[in-house]
Amino acid sequence: MFEEGPIRKLLKERGFLKHSFFSQAAIYPPVDRELEAKREAKRREWIAKGYPEGLIEHALVLADSWISSLADRFSAGKPEVREAIIRGSYDKALSVGENWIQAMMK
Repeated sequence: MFEEGPIRKLLKERGFLKHSFFSQAAIYPPVDRELEAKREAKRREWIAKGYPEGLIEHALVLADSWISSLADRFSAGKPEVREAIIRGSYDKALSVGENWIQAMMK
């Protein structure tokens, strides 16, 4: 059985690991339907490119986690700033996910 290491335990204690990597991807707290629509459009695009469903799910989790953590770091606890960061950078987050898929496909 896998034993959790000290770094992962520390990250959990400090609240950095809000999502399981293998769970459904989501920005927490959710922003709105516009971002969900972008996310689903990207999912359909990746399916059309022939990427495996498992990698797509992982890439979406990566994208959502990446943008959520970035927004948490730079928003100074202000929800409106956090939302603006997520809205302004979500396309970049999806490109991070796509880059990851492409790396995994090599």
